[in-house]
Parts: sequence; structure tokens; C-alpha cells
Amino acid sequence: MKDLQKLVSGLNKSGALSGLLGGVAGGGVSSLLSSKKGKKTGKKAVKYGALAAVGGLAWKAYKQYSEQNEAAAQQRDSAAFDKAMATRSQPTRHFDFKPATIQEHSFEQVVEDESGSGQLLLMRAMIAAAYADGHIDDNERQKIFAQVETMTLSVQEKAMLFDELRQPMSLSELVQAVPNAQTGIEVYAASASAIDLQQTISQQYLQTLANQLCIPKELVHSIHQQLAEL
Repeated sequence: MKDLQKLVSGLNKSGALSGLLGGVAGGGVSSLLSSKKGKKTGKKAVKYGALAAVGGLAWKAYKQYSEQNEAAAQQRDSAAFDKAMATRSQPTRHFDFKPATIQEHSFEQVVEDESGSGQLLLMRAMIAAAYADGHIDDNERQKIFAQVETMTLSVQEKAMLFDELRQPMSLSELVQAVPNAQTGIEVYAASASAIDLQQTISQQYLQTLANQLCIPKELVHSIHQQLAEL
């Protein structure tokens, strides 16, 4: 199994990730783990690093969303789904984001899956988002490649990372790769944490991602609130 956390940290050092994930990948998870419940996530972070931090952030955002929106959530989720159906030409992924229906262990399993598929998907989401904001031109890309060459990665790991950097997933490919609601929340959180949120193109990318995953706007707001607290 490849050390995907090492790849994420290396991407941050190379400059590929320009958003809030820089602090997370660099070890700045203290604010995320400051609560009593955060201590459990902290133990996971020792093993899974930034990827565990993203999972913990996604869970906290979903929990906050649940506590604030449980009463009228079903109606809002239905409206969000109908809106997404009306604005999309492609088939819509429809997941159940109703408050309190997803348990914390489900978020943990995305990162802890022994196959590494969840970890890989989050890393690919980060790379796709980093490219979406238009900040990585050919010159910057070559600098990133040069930095990756200096990283302590195996030949296989470098090849995997180069492939992703040369041809990141499209937004539609990313959405189709999301298997369930909890992974969708983590994919969105990872994308938002790896992108420059001040850029209009970044905001448009995230809005489209949320729409195609049918994530309710209240849950999106909770995710961004958790990111702002890092």
C-alpha cells in the first residue's frame, strides 16, 4: 500500500496545494483536535495525517449540520435534489444526507479502508481542486515535478503522483467515483481545503461539486465553517 499521507504532505511542500490544506498537511491540526472528541481523531491523525484530519473535519461539519437542521432537513434535501436534477444534463448522484443518519465510524472508514481507495480518492480530489482554480500553469507544474523528484518516494509512488499531476480527474469523473454520502462529504471537504477559496473560479468549482453531489447548502456552510476555524 502506498503511503498516501506522504504524497499529500509532499504535494503541500511542492506548492501543488494552495488552500487551507497547507496547514493541515503541514501538521497544523491542533485546532481541529482541540475538543475532547478530537482526541480520538488525534490518534488517527498520527497514522493517517492530513487525510484523517479531513475525515474528522467532515464528521464535525456533518454533526453540526445534524444538530442545527434535523427538524426540516428532509424537505430541504428533497428540494436540493430536485434543483440538481433540473440543472444537470448528466445523471445525478443522489445520497442520503439527512441529519443523524450517518455515524462517525462511517467517516473513519473512508480513510481507514485497507484497500486505500478512500485515501486515494481524497488525494485525487485535492489535486483536481488545486488545478481547478487556474493557479498551476506549465512553469509552476514543472517546478512541482522538480520538487516531487526530491521527495523520498518510491519510483512507483512518484509515477502515481506524476500521472495525477499531469492529468487530474475531471469534476464529473470525481463525482462518479464517489460511492456514498460520507465519502461525498469528505471529498467536498478535501477539495475545499486544497483550493484558494478567495478565487471566483474556486467558488464556482466548489458550488458545482456540491450541486452534483446534492450536498445541502446548510451542510456546505458547516464544512466551510469548520475550515475557517483551522
